[in-house]
Amino acid sequence: MDDFFGFIAFVLILVPIVIIAMLTVLMGRQRRNQDDLNQALRKIEAALREDRKLLCELTKAQVVPTSEVPPQPALFEAQTPAMAEVIFDITDSQLPTEPVPPPPPTPPAPVAEPAQENPWSQNTWQPAEPSRFELAAQKILKEIWNWIIVGEGHRPEGVAMEYAVASNWLLRIGVLILVTGIGFFLKYSIDNGMLGEQARVALSVLAGVGMIVGGVRLVGGTYHLFSQGLLGGGIAVLYFSVFAAHSVYHLLDVYPTFALMILVTACAAFLAIKLDSMLVAIFAIIGGYCTPIMLSTGQVNFPGLFSYMLLLGSGILAINWYKQWHLLNFLSFFFNYLLFFGSMQNYQVEYFWQVLPFLTGFFVLYSTTVFLFCLVNQTKSTLLDLIGLIVNAAIFFGTAYHLIDDAYGQIWTALLTVALAAFYVGHVYYCLARKVVDKELLISFIGLAAFFVTITLPLLLSNQWITVSWSLQALVMLWMAGKLRSAFLQQVAYLLYALVLVRFCFIDLPGQYGMQMDSQQSFGAFLLGLLERVISFGIPILSLALAYTLIEKPAPASPLACDAGNDVPLWLKDNLLLQIILLVGGGLLFVVLQLELFRSFAYLYPPLQLPVLTLVWLAMCWLLLTRYVAGTGDWLLQALRLFLIGVFLKMLLFDLPSWDLTLGHIGVGDSVWTLRYGGGYSFELALMRLLDFAATIAFLLFALRRLADYETDTGNIRQWLGGAALVLLFTFLSLEINSLLYQYVPGLRSGGVSILWSIFALTLVFNGIKRQIAGLRLVGLALFALVAWKVFFIDLARLEQIYRIVAFIVLGMLALGGAFFYMRYQQTFIGNAENKT
Repeated sequence: MDDFFGFIAFVLILVPIVIIAMLTVLMGRQRRNQDDLNQALRKIEAALREDRKLLCELTKAQVVPTSEVPPQPALFEAQTPAMAEVIFDITDSQLPTEPVPPPPPTPPAPVAEPAQENPWSQNTWQPAEPSRFELAAQKILKEIWNWIIVGEGHRPEGVAMEYAVASNWLLRIGVLILVTGIGFFLKYSIDNGMLGEQARVALSVLAGVGMIVGGVRLVGGTYHLFSQGLLGGGIAVLYFSVFAAHSVYHLLDVYPTFALMILVTACAAFLAIKLDSMLVAIFAIIGGYCTPIMLSTGQVNFPGLFSYMLLLGSGILAINWYKQWHLLNFLSFFFNYLLFFGSMQNYQVEYFWQVLPFLTGFFVLYSTTVFLFCLVNQTKSTLLDLIGLIVNAAIFFGTAYHLIDDAYGQIWTALLTVALAAFYVGHVYYCLARKVVDKELLISFIGLAAFFVTITLPLLLSNQWITVSWSLQALVMLWMAGKLRSAFLQQVAYLLYALVLVRFCFIDLPGQYGMQMDSQQSFGAFLLGLLERVISFGIPILSLALAYTLIEKPAPASPLACDAGNDVPLWLKDNLLLQIILLVGGGLLFVVLQLELFRSFAYLYPPLQLPVLTLVWLAMCWLLLTRYVAGTGDWLLQALRLFLIGVFLKMLLFDLPSWDLTLGHIGVGDSVWTLRYGGGYSFELALMRLLDFAATIAFLLFALRRLADYETDTGNIRQWLGGAALVLLFTFLSLEINSLLYQYVPGLRSGGVSILWSIFALTLVFNGIKRQIAGLRLVGLALFALVAWKVFFIDLARLEQIYRIVAFIVLGMLALGGAFFYMRYQQTFIGNAENKT
């Protein structure tokens, strides 16, 4: 019974081979008949061309009168379909014509009034045309899809989709079933011991070779697609036969088996190139990458495996460079890294130098794939090419980073990023030197180089110096962008500056100034910390200042400058960018100076903390005023107003409370309240208050004088500045006189304040009369009225006898002085009254 089943199995193997041979013979005959038929048709076509030539010569010999032919309607030409190729092309001038009577006149058709269209119903929007970048990627994806569905890059014209899909997939299913049947035969022969081991392998090899021979014979004819299936199936059968000879029957050792599988792969690649068959190449790739899996011994042999994979990938790269089959690139990329990560399950740290060189080789190989296709062949890159380029870099960097970090520590991973940056910089140099017109590829190379340079510095430096290094790197990128005239690199530098600002504001500033300073530290330790802060915060701000200079005046262009077609447009205009840099740089300097001076003077001289901050605010106001006078923008005047309001709020909410400004009774049991500085009067603190108020008043007067020539453009800001200066001066003098007399001459305190107010009122009246400013005069008179009320209702009951006499005499003389000034300049008021009349 076993012999009977063995005979049945032998027949099942032999019958397909015989059928394939018969089909090959029949198809060969049909092909020869088709060639004979095509040759006969070509002879008939040549004879028709000779007849056409003779007919043209005869028509030229005749003298044909010409006549005007009325033009035919254009609609006729549009309605006449071209059904077939015209064999005899005889023009109207070559045929005898008869006189054609003129057509009867037709009455003019009534002209219809154009209908009014609703503008809201008109669709004026036009869809954007897809770019070359998108069309190229769409074409490649369509070709890949066609290979999956119909087995060819393009579905032949005139071939129905049903026929293309059905014939292709029936063929694939048939080949798969046939190869599976051969596999079942090998298994059955093992289980039942039917044929000898050598015979089983020989029979399988014979079946595979027969399928390949049959496929080669049918290539290029009517059954071209059928030949592709036979070729692929034959290659698969050969792979399984060699695998069975090694793993199942143990007829071959590992190395001979490996060599035979390499031979099968090489033969498949040769057939793919020779027969222009991508399907055969796909079978070769799948078989090539499955070979190590089928012949796996379980032992760790990274050099042997990766050498084979690198050699296989190089061969596929050569095929791709010759045939330009994009699908093979992605298949090789996928299977290579899939096999790589599968083999890394047995990785240990001691295998580091056996793995990293080959990983680097894989990275260079698949990066070179894009490089060859896009640069050597001078074809522009597609979206799929760039995705492959970036994914390849990401896989290599992520894997190599993990390997190096485990073996030697994180700091050595910086060597990896430097090498990658240099690798892509070399690509950028090649593109610029050769004037390669491929914007997307050049931008990708620049972006990858910038990325790896950016992440190098954090790997080498501590967190404290990352912002400094990034700011210097952004400055260098901006300089290089000017040399290369690269808007993309310029915008990468702007992006890096944005990262610098984010880190500067949210990491560095809180990290340095958020913790309490040790007030007991030595002066040397304080200076060292100050130097570190100056460098870590000063260099980024200085970098912004230099960036302002480079944007305003770029570096001279180099011979490697980018062409306009290889670059992207600028998103930010230079004028707007300069204003942003000025605003950001000034803001950062303003914030850092405040934090640093407040912290440093808390250690050096605490009473000077708040006055120094006022000086910083006033310096910012001076900068805004200077830029406004230079004509940069009207918004600077509003910013100046806001900063001055900030100065006043700072003095009201921080400075005065820090000097212990209190609201208390004039004396014990007295119901009248007064404002003064609490505690004992200190001349040291008085000097600090003088510095604070005097600097602010001096700036207000300076701004008032500088804006004198811009009175028509500045509105009422000059009046606002002058009034603020007077209010601050009045407040400072009143508080100081009140506190000073309260401490040293309590009996004269109330009268002294009244004398001060009278002097202030007299000054206002005098300047209002002399400068003809009604506001000053009215304020001075109001202040005189307030002093009079204060003298009779408050001071009279609280002054000692001697101080009361002095105060009243002085106040009376000051009031008389005010009257004298009015009489002295009475002509001014008389002239004004006559003018009004």
